[in-house]
Amino acid sequence: MKSFFKKYQQAKTSFWNTVSTEWKAIKYDKAVISAFFSVAFVILIVYTYIYSNEVIHEVPVAIVNQDNSKASRDYISMLDASDGIKSISTYSDLQQAKTDYFAKKVMGIVIIPKDFGKDIRRGRQTTITTFADASNMIFYKKVLVDVSVTTGYFNAGIVIKKEMAKGNSIAVASQNYSPIKIISTSLFNASSGYATYIIPMLTALIVQLVLLMGIGIINGSRREDNLLQKNFPELHHNGGAIPVLLGKAFLYSLIFAVILPLQIGIVYTIFSIPIRSSLILIYLFSVPYLFSVVFLGIAISSFFKRREDSIVFLVLLSVPSLMLSGLSFPTEGFSNFYQQLAKLIPSTPGMNGFVKLTQMEASFSEVLSEWNHLWLLALIYFWIALITLKFRISSEKKRNQSPI
Repeated sequence: MKSFFKKYQQAKTSFWNTVSTEWKAIKYDKAVISAFFSVAFVILIVYTYIYSNEVIHEVPVAIVNQDNSKASRDYISMLDASDGIKSISTYSDLQQAKTDYFAKKVMGIVIIPKDFGKDIRRGRQTTITTFADASNMIFYKKVLVDVSVTTGYFNAGIVIKKEMAKGNSIAVASQNYSPIKIISTSLFNASSGYATYIIPMLTALIVQLVLLMGIGIINGSRREDNLLQKNFPELHHNGGAIPVLLGKAFLYSLIFAVILPLQIGIVYTIFSIPIRSSLILIYLFSVPYLFSVVFLGIAISSFFKRREDSIVFLVLLSVPSLMLSGLSFPTEGFSNFYQQLAKLIPSTPGMNGFVKLTQMEASFSEVLSEWNHLWLLALIYFWIALITLKFRISSEKKRNQSPI
């Protein structure tokens, strides 16, 4: 019993010494302070500001009216009255419209063919041709959707007028045209805004990148100056690495327990990003996420010989993390190899769970799979960090003992 109590006291002392030592390293390193506080906010604020308009309005579109009939002018008026298109109908030919399109003065071209009105009066099918810039998905979607909706309403008006000409009332004519009434409801992201979609995922991703950067800078500095033994002499003892790792994880989690609510409370409030969960649930979910990232950072940073190496590594890691997270492309579309690779990155389950909690109003039971996944990653990276720490302390000891 005395032996157990003694080991407990040693582990407790080692734990708090680690917290104190790591905090001093953070506090006196301007690059780490900048990464943890400035970068965490600046990146999030900049990205949120860029997408703060949420929905694109008044996309300029060239209208090439080759018919110049009343029907074509009515169609242009309907298109111009739509929510997202600002039509420019001063083009006499397609070539002039193409010139402005390639100069990015307009983001799409709508061509109304010759005999458009005549074909409609005679009951013949006519065609509206649309060109949209598919290299920009936001503009492409807006042009395509608004032209399709306008064309649908225009078609409905033609059919209803023909039905009314046969003596039917407008109610009967409308019912004959559309016997099935469609009710569409947007869930969670009611405005279909891009900021509401991307910012919650980006918040979780920024936490991972900033943590890895800060841990890499600190451990890279220790590697340069051979300070690991001096800062953490407990690593020489059996089981001494465990309280060191737990102390580091505790401190970094405590720091982000302050940063995370500031990010959510300030940035989300300023830019009206909805939050549909309590801070307690977000904290609870964040614990294994932060632990897994911290242990991953310690394991990776053992290979950094200089503090600058962490920056280079994160530049290489950030793009794969973004792609594999499912932010830009659904993970279901990946090959099996990349799906399994994505599961090894904490940001993948972290982002999914964070979005479910903050945007989809999920209960904690509905994010248990992601929460358990993060605990598993935390356990795996804990053992890897344990091994790399032991390897580093052994290498540093040999280096210090070798003759110069």
